[in-house]
Amino acid sequence: MLAPVRSSLIRGVRYSHSAAVSNTIPTPRGQIQDVPSFLKAIGRECDELAGKFESWDQLFTTSSRVMKTDMGINTKQRKYILSWLQRYRNGIEPYAIATPGPKKK
Repeated sequence: MLAPVRSSLIRGVRYSHSAAVSNTIPTPRGQIQDVPSFLKAIGRECDELAGKFESWDQLFTTSSRVMKTDMGINTKQRKYILSWLQRYRNGIEPYAIATPGPKKK
């Protein structure tokens, strides 16, 4: 009798981590008041993609898969945007991070 309860409890715990992810939509703050200003602040020519996001809410709720298939955003920019979205949720103000140049021979 105890074995079925235990196994169902273990199964429930195993998958509980995916439901615990919180995708809150922060309010615009400081100099960042809209999608274009956010994408311009993070740099790396992400401001060119501002037209692909209709609203602040859409920017923070769009998944990587949708950015790839529906919006045609390349992998590097997708990862960069998604990492900055998470940093912004955590309270870090956006700034441009320079990419390392080519190695000298």
